[in-house]
Parts: sequence; structure tokens; C-alpha cells
Amino acid sequence: MDIITEYKINPQTIAMLPNFHPIYQTKIIEEESIYVTEERIDSILNRNCLDYGASITGRREAIIHKTNYVQKTPILISETLKLIIFPTHSPENMNCAWFMYHQIKRVTPIDKNRCEIVMHNTTKLEAQVSYQALLQQIHKSAVIFSLFCTEQTINFSFEVKGRNKMPTR
Repeated sequence: MDIITEYKINPQTIAMLPNFHPIYQTKIIEEESIYVTEERIDSILNRNCLDYGASITGRREAIIHKTNYVQKTPILISETLKLIIFPTHSPENMNCAWFMYHQIKRVTPIDKNRCEIVMHNTTKLEAQVSYQALLQQIHKSAVIFSLFCTEQTINFSFEVKGRNKMPTR
């Protein structure tokens, strides 16, 4: 485990986890490395969003505008690199961990409030969140990926009506 002063989120980033240590506030897991830093996760996210071209507030507002994902909003860090990170809890919650959408291969429930996340490089991490809540965050991230990182146009206008009787012949 290496100590770093500033972290640049990149395609090898897997997760940023709260690290309950008096000095090193964040644990960062990459495909081949693990780091700790004095920087808090929110500071890392803020700085990286600016480094990739927009403030975290602007990115969050754009996502809310397009999706109405107001709570536990995933953050698109870079459209070019397709870097989307999502929180497991409200970012104000001290147990909030952040996972990179593109790194997740499989999620398995452990119990009512815990899941195992298997990454594409076979790293296994435990998340202190329900299976359904984690799937919802992955789904939100997939929608954000489709809207912002592909040329695909998605229209959300459809109408659901009550059951209609089948016409008789």
C-alpha cells in the first residue's frame, strides 16, 4: 500500500473507500495498486472533475437535468474516458464508498445489507449496502453512460395505460 498526496482518477481506478484512520482518509484501489491519501473522497472527486473539464456541481446538475437522479447521483468524471463513479450511500454518510461503473463484472448479495462486488480483474470487494440499492446505482450509471458516453439517442417518452381487453374477432 503506497501513500500519495494527490490522486488522478483514471481507467485503472476501481474504487475509492473511506479509510477510518486519523491521517489517511481515503483508500484507493486500482487494478494493480492500492493507495492511501490524506485527501477526502469529496476533494478527490471535486479536483478530478475540474481536471477533466467541469465542476462536480455542473456535472451533477447536468445528470439531474437529464435523468432526475437527485439522490446518490453517479458522477460522470470524463466523457472521453467514459469514467463514471457512483456512491453506495449519500456522499455525506461516513460509510459512503465510490465504485467505478466500468470496472464491475458481477455483484452477489452476502446478506441483507452487504454485497460482494467482483471486478473485471477479479478483485473482490465488499460493499456495506443492500443488493437492490447497489443494482439501482449500477442501473443509474448505465443510463448515464448511454446518455453521455455514446452516440446513441435515447427517448424516454412513452405512455403506460391500464390493461386493455384483447379485441375479439
